[in-house]
Amino acid sequence: MYYINTLKEELSTTNTYDVSTLTENDIVLTHINSLCNLNVSINPTHQKIPTMYWIPKLHKQPYKQRFISNSVSCSTTKLSTLLTSCLTVVKENTIKYADKVFETSNKNIFWSIKNSNEVLKKLETLNNQASSISSYDFSTLYTSLPHNLIKSKLVNLIKKTFLSLKCDFIACNENKAFFTNGVFHNYTMWTSKMFCEALEFLIDNIFVRFGNNVYIQKTGIPMGTNCAPLIADLFLYCYERDFMLQLKSDTQSDIIDAFNNTCRYLDDIFNIDNDYFQHIYKDIYPPELLLCKANKTDEQSSFLDLDLTIENNTVITKIYDKRDDFNFDIVNFPHLDGDVPRRTSYGVYISQLLRFAKACTRVKDFNSRNLLLTTKLLKQGYRYHKLCKTFTKFFRKYNDLSSKYAQSLKTLIYEGISSPEFYGDVVYKLRKIKA
Repeated sequence: MYYINTLKEELSTTNTYDVSTLTENDIVLTHINSLCNLNVSINPTHQKIPTMYWIPKLHKQPYKQRFISNSVSCSTTKLSTLLTSCLTVVKENTIKYADKVFETSNKNIFWSIKNSNEVLKKLETLNNQASSISSYDFSTLYTSLPHNLIKSKLVNLIKKTFLSLKCDFIACNENKAFFTNGVFHNYTMWTSKMFCEALEFLIDNIFVRFGNNVYIQKTGIPMGTNCAPLIADLFLYCYERDFMLQLKSDTQSDIIDAFNNTCRYLDDIFNIDNDYFQHIYKDIYPPELLLCKANKTDEQSSFLDLDLTIENNTVITKIYDKRDDFNFDIVNFPHLDGDVPRRTSYGVYISQLLRFAKACTRVKDFNSRNLLLTTKLLKQGYRYHKLCKTFTKFFRKYNDLSSKYAQSLKTLIYEGISSPEFYGDVVYKLRKIKA
């Protein structure tokens, strides 16, 4: 009952949804006819509108909810996947444009990053030196984006991309897209006008069903539709680009330098030595988006899977995992008592070691994460001797990463080891690394 009441409250008490006067059949029929003009067909099994569900955000205090539209097999699924392919190519060309702008003006107009490795690269260029760090996140980003602004910003971006590439079409399918002047019959071909119409149609036709009622989403885009992250990402980029381009290099170089080290992953923002951000961000983004500071002090912050701390103006990084704060066990990584490929399962261990080695400045933090991981894997049926062999493979293949720990190992004291033989073998191999 609590689950159902939470959905009712979201649909009826927020300003995000309105009850639709149309039936589900009417909506689907309209979608079929309209999308036909965009060369998009609807699978017979997809002739329905999405249902809505929610999952708890257990890392929040108190617990909060994340509402998701089940759009995997609905009447706009094909359209959304095609838009995902097309917007991905638009983003790739946007990155190329941003690189050229940085070369000519030293302005970083593209803050969006793919993962935490890009944060580590930024820190490397600064020799891991910083006096302050900060992180911010948008509250309810997806459900706060105004439809008129989404359409205005992204339609303008799409048109500019077509003009810059001097292409007549974008050819797309559910896996890829490319700009072209030719016609390919095995692809969906969109002109600039059709691309914009497809995007606007999707935004104007966001429906969800709850029980016997149908609701239309009048603001924001639903989490669950394929292209939602790209729409949000490119939407925010448009505002960040406009802000950076209006800064004057001769009189505002200090502000430009500060924002050049700003990173954003979807709705999370990370700053390095940027004291201007807290005073300026309201002038960057539209007022409908609420941005909140996530870290309490300027010397410590978490961002993506990184925990960052400043000690004597040096940034120390290690792995951050919000699941560590949960007061219950998390089911992750394969259990070898099931019918899963052994080689792939042990490959998971190497991938995690690689992630730890990249993220951890200090060997004690690397070893701490390794201890937690190996303890868990041994309980899940992994064999001791195979873990040893897998670690040896990691040690030999990624020697350049783990060698940064060599000097620190001399002063470490190891305690509380649940698997001393294996752990001792790990330490022994690391000790052999040449500094």
